[in-house]
Amino acid sequence: MSSNLPNKRNSFTSVFVESPITDTSESILQNHIPIPTPLANGDIKGKSRSKASDLSYLIISGGTGANSIASAFGNSPSFVLPVSDDGGSSSEILRCFGGPSIGDIRSRLIRLIPLTSNPSAKDDIERLAIYNLLAYRFPSDAPEKDVRELWHEIVEGRSELWDGIGEDKKECIRAFLVHFQTLCLKRAHKRFSFRNFSLGNGFLTGARDLFGSLPSAIFLFKSIAGVNHGVQVIPVINTNQTVTIAAQLANSSVLVGQCNISHPTSPITPISTTSSGTITPSPTVPPRSSGPTQLRNHFRRDSRTFDTPDTSLPTSRRTSFDHPHHPTGPIKEGVEGWSDTKGGNLGYRKGEEEAPLEARIERVFYINLYGQEIYPEPNTDFLDSLTQRDVLVYSCGSLWTSIIPCLSLKGLASVIAGSKKLRAKVLLLNSSNDRETPEYTASEYLSTILDMLRHYDKPKRNKNNGPGPNQGSMAESNWKPSDLISHVIYLEGGKVNIDMDLISELGIQVVVVPSEIHGSSGGQIPLFTPESVEWAMEKVLEGL
Repeated sequence: MSSNLPNKRNSFTSVFVESPITDTSESILQNHIPIPTPLANGDIKGKSRSKASDLSYLIISGGTGANSIASAFGNSPSFVLPVSDDGGSSSEILRCFGGPSIGDIRSRLIRLIPLTSNPSAKDDIERLAIYNLLAYRFPSDAPEKDVRELWHEIVEGRSELWDGIGEDKKECIRAFLVHFQTLCLKRAHKRFSFRNFSLGNGFLTGARDLFGSLPSAIFLFKSIAGVNHGVQVIPVINTNQTVTIAAQLANSSVLVGQCNISHPTSPITPISTTSSGTITPSPTVPPRSSGPTQLRNHFRRDSRTFDTPDTSLPTSRRTSFDHPHHPTGPIKEGVEGWSDTKGGNLGYRKGEEEAPLEARIERVFYINLYGQEIYPEPNTDFLDSLTQRDVLVYSCGSLWTSIIPCLSLKGLASVIAGSKKLRAKVLLLNSSNDRETPEYTASEYLSTILDMLRHYDKPKRNKNNGPGPNQGSMAESNWKPSDLISHVIYLEGGKVNIDMDLISELGIQVVVVPSEIHGSSGGQIPLFTPESVEWAMEKVLEGL
């Protein structure tokens, strides 16, 4: 192997960026990083159970927006995630194979694997080894030839990443990696790049393609990794097709693709719509080259929220992955690197200066391959959870590209408002604004969610073109704000203006988490933690 690539044992240490890796009795790593307990299933060691932890939760979030607070939602939460992300290593999978984006789902599944800080039992050691394998990310700046050799070592079962995994589970996981390799060979002309590649993404893609079902692939991942069987990870749309979102701006321009909306790195190309609803390049600017690949040719900033800390990594581990054998030195936290291959969103750079949008976003909607707006229906598992869970949580995170794609679906508002089981519908308010929400106030976050839910809650029609069953003539506007959002929770010291008068007019209750609870001080932007979320949920419960 080329000398530009780290040696085999130490390369695992230098490029792994998902989470800490703890040593086992047969450690695959030479460094020893403790892991907080637990990462997933809600019962914090040494902590008494609260009343809020006895509730069942349904959380709408992006891929990493709720990772740090996942343990706040009891033992068996349901997480609903978008499948429209076209950035990071997912972009290369989309370029070559299509299908729904699985990067956000993989991120949440990895986070939900229950780990112990000092594994000694065989099952705990194996679970940690599976975690390290499926969370492993390839180098982003090594030669393609070298990362392909690294991939072959893994898929052939020779890599040290397999250490600690029993033969039964090893061969089960490897079978789907082999199938992913088969997909790469079938589409050899696409020249799939393994730089910055996530093994978890490869496993899920291989399983989804073989089963023809993303939910089945998620079930397999949970079963192999030992995720609590009561935990649900639900793709918001159940499809095997590529899912694309677009944003209409106040100046009538349209941006296509999540990266274009949230974190582009080239000048924004306005898109206009014709009367037929087809999206076409604006005549005032040079049009893009045709084809879906060019639409995704941007860096991507991770969808992780500004409002939850990355507690999965100790401070020293988060700041750098310094290793003397790494080809370019330390890998900074949040940097996945850049590939000059065709998949332009293969890497993202956290902290890149964000160019402001030329106008505010008015709405986000789904489009097909021809640029026409489509109206997908929500996953039936999502709808079932709304009728079975106690609390609906609109998580903190990217409002327009993480939360709204989970709400811009037909008939969703009626199910939320009409659920007899839901006791509270809670928004965890961001503590700062980003490119998608410039100078937004708290009431504007609320009105955005309300407007999108109402916009897509069109009354169904029966055969006589009259209102369908249980649908009034004004179904779109019948729901009060408090029917869709009952509470908003914000952190004291946040940068988003809390306009209490307008929130009160909406009939929505406000819960403030004081600084002594969330722990931020000295001008720092406060971040949601599991403890602060549990405290706030207790306050919500007291008022019910």
